[in-house]
Amino acid sequence: MHIPFRPFARLLTRTLRTPPVVYPPPAELVTPAPGTMQPGTGVLIIVNHYSAPDFDSWWSAILISAYYPANIHWVVTAVWTNSGWLTGITRWIFPRGARLFGFTPMPAMPPDPHEAEQRAASVRAVLKYARGTSHPVIGLAPEGGDAPGGVLGPLPPGVGRFIHLLSQHCPLVLPVGVWTESGSINLRFGSPYHIEIPNGLSAHERDYLVGRAVMHQIALLLPDGMGAGY
Repeated sequence: MHIPFRPFARLLTRTLRTPPVVYPPPAELVTPAPGTMQPGTGVLIIVNHYSAPDFDSWWSAILISAYYPANIHWVVTAVWTNSGWLTGITRWIFPRGARLFGFTPMPAMPPDPHEAEQRAASVRAVLKYARGTSHPVIGLAPEGGDAPGGVLGPLPPGVGRFIHLLSQHCPLVLPVGVWTESGSINLRFGSPYHIEIPNGLSAHERDYLVGRAVMHQIALLLPDGMGAGY
C-alpha cells in the first residue's frame, strides 16, 4: 500500500512563487487517458535530468506528476552521491521515500561495481511493475545525473536497452523538456511516439540507437544549445 503522489505533487506546485510555464497547457495534452488504452499497454515518460542554481532536479518529477493526468510510477535515485555527509542520510531516506509513494529506487549513475546486483534488482522490479499493471505510466530521467550548464548529457551504458525493454509494455513514449529561463520554470510536453529500430541489432547497437532516439526527442523540446550533441 502506498500514498498517491499526484495530489502531493499538485500541492507542492501551488507553493511555487511563480507558476510554471507549461507547453501545451495541461488541458491540451495529446496522450490517451489510461482508461482508454488497450490492456497491457502504457506510457513511458522520459525527461531530461536538469538542475540549475534556482531549480533542483527533483522538481521535474513533481511538476510532471502535477500536470500529467494520471499517476506516474517514477524510477528515482536511491542516493545522492558526492554530497558529503548528506550522502549517508539520503542512502537511508531516499529508498524509503520512494517506496512510500510506490516508486522504484535505482542506484545512482554512474553505477559502482558493488551495486551491480542492486541495479539489476531495480530493473527487474520496474519491468515486473510494467508487466503486472494494466495501463502502466512510468517516468524516468535516463541521464541519471546533471551535465554542466544544464545541457543534455550522455546516457550511461545499458540505459537504452532498459528503455527498449520498458517500451515493450509502455509502447507510447512521451518526451518532456524542463528548463529555467528568466526566473521561470518551463515544462514542455512533446508529441507521443513509438520506438522503432531495425531487427537483428547487437545489444550495443540497440543500446546506442534507442538512447540517441529518446534523447533527440527531448532535445527538440529544449532551447537552442541545451540539446547539443543530440
